[in-house]
Order: sequence, then C-alpha cells, then structure tokens
Amino acid sequence: LYIAAYVLATVGSFAILNKVDDQTYDGFNGFAKQHPLLALSIAIFMLSLTGIPLTAGFFGKYYMLASVLADGGRYLWLVVLGVLCAAISVYYYFRWIQSMYFKSGHTVVTREITPAFTVVMLALAALIIFIGVMPQWLLQYLYF
Repeated sequence: LYIAAYVLATVGSFAILNKVDDQTYDGFNGFAKQHPLLALSIAIFMLSLTGIPLTAGFFGKYYMLASVLADGGRYLWLVVLGVLCAAISVYYYFRWIQSMYFKSGHTVVTREITPAFTVVMLALAALIIFIGVMPQWLLQYLYF
C-alpha cells in the first residue's frame, strides 16, 4: 500500500514538474491561478506524500508504522524516527502548496499542457483520495 501510494503521488508530481521551466519553489509561484486543476492535483500529491489523512499516503504510513509496532515494540525507535521524518517532510511538501496558492508570480510552462494530461493528473489525484478513503479496496488485492 505504501509503495502504491508513493508511486502514484511521485509520478504525478514529477509529471507536472516536467512541464515547468523553473522547477524550484519560486518557479511555481502563482501556478494555481494559471492552472487551477493541475495545482489541485499536485497539492493532493503533496498531501499524500506528507501522509495527511484521507490520502493514500496516510494509510501507507500508518500500516507501515503499525506493523513495526505489532512486533512487540522492539523497534519503537524506528517508529519515532519515521514520525519525525514525516513531520520534517511537511515543511518541504507544504512549500509547494504555499508557492502555488499563496505567492504571486507567473509560472513558465515549457511543454504543452493538454486537456488529456490534466484529466490524467486529476484521475491520479482522485485515485489517491479514493485509496485514502477506502484502503481496503487495494488491500484486498495485496493479500493472497
């Protein structure tokens, strides 16, 4: 589940990043005004990578850390380290959202953004939310 969530969010993020000329945080200033649907998609990708509830990334991290705790607590330090790393990642992932929605600027798009590309990114974002709400849908296929 963690790998599926991470792959979906990473592929979506890098697909959108590949369309932009300046791939720094400042390069995404004002992106939400120019491409609101893609900004929504990348925001969902970043929320999932952070592990925010109602995204696939949340349940991926939850099940991974819960399985470590189910081992009797021998590796509690690993769970603490995982939670700390997730907390640190909030700073980096939320900077994308801040740049897109709360800073003004003009994002230079070097590659054409087609309507089909936007639909695929929205579908990926919807799948991340769907798995975040109903993780058992995917989990039923992961157990033999």
